[in-house]
Amino acid sequence: MRVTFYCLLFVLLTQTVAAQVYDPVKLFDMASCAEVATYGTISKVDEKFYYLECFNHGKLSTLKVQKYIGRSGSYRFAKYEVGQKLFVFLKRVNGEYQLYSQGIESEIPIIHDSLVVDMNCFIPKTLVMLAPRGLTAEYRLTQTFQVGTKKVFGLRFAPRYLYESIQAFNNCYQVILKRPNTYPSFTCFNFFNRLTREKTDAINRKSKLARLMFMDMEDAQLRNCK
Repeated sequence: MRVTFYCLLFVLLTQTVAAQVYDPVKLFDMASCAEVATYGTISKVDEKFYYLECFNHGKLSTLKVQKYIGRSGSYRFAKYEVGQKLFVFLKRVNGEYQLYSQGIESEIPIIHDSLVVDMNCFIPKTLVMLAPRGLTAEYRLTQTFQVGTKKVFGLRFAPRYLYESIQAFNNCYQVILKRPNTYPSFTCFNFFNRLTREKTDAINRKSKLARLMFMDMEDAQLRNCK
C-alpha cells in the first residue's frame, strides 16, 4: 500500500513539474510576426492595463497594453509600476494590444539602459555557436544578469540596438504563416527574401543579432517543416 502511495505521489509530482515547463517563443518569431515591436516607459497602471509611452510607426504614442496575467513556467520580473522601461512585442486582439506570446518573453525589462534577451529565445543550435567551448559554468556565469528579482541567462543589448536589428531583419525577410494564429517557433512556415542576396548579406554582416535571427529562422523552418 505504501509503495503504491509513493508511486502515485511521484507521478503527480512529475506531471506538475512537466506542466510548469514552458518553451518560450523565439526572438526571430517575435521580431517578424508581432504587429508592434517597440520600447518605452510606463506612464500609468490600472487594474487590467498599463500605458506605454513609446514611438510607434515613427510617432510618439501611448499604447494601452493588457497586463501579463502569468502562466505556469513563466513569470514577470516585478510588479507593474509607473516608470518601468520595457521593450515589447505586441499583437491586437479584439482591438486591444496584448503581448505577442503566451509567456513573458514578449515583454523585456530595460534596466540601466540595457536589456537581456533570454537564451531560451534562441534555437539550441545557435547557443552552441555562441559558446564555442560549450555551455560551461563559466560561460553561464558570464552571461547571467540580474533583472529585477530574476537572474536571466541571456544576451545583453542596448534597446536601440535590438530595435534596429529587428528593423534590419524585417527589411530582409518576410515570414508567412501556413496556418493563422500559430508561431513559427513551433509550426511549419515559409519565408522569402525582400532584398537581393548581396544586400541581405551586407546587412547580416553589419548586425550580428539580425544574423542570429536569420540562422534561427532557417533552422526552425527545416525542423518544423519535415
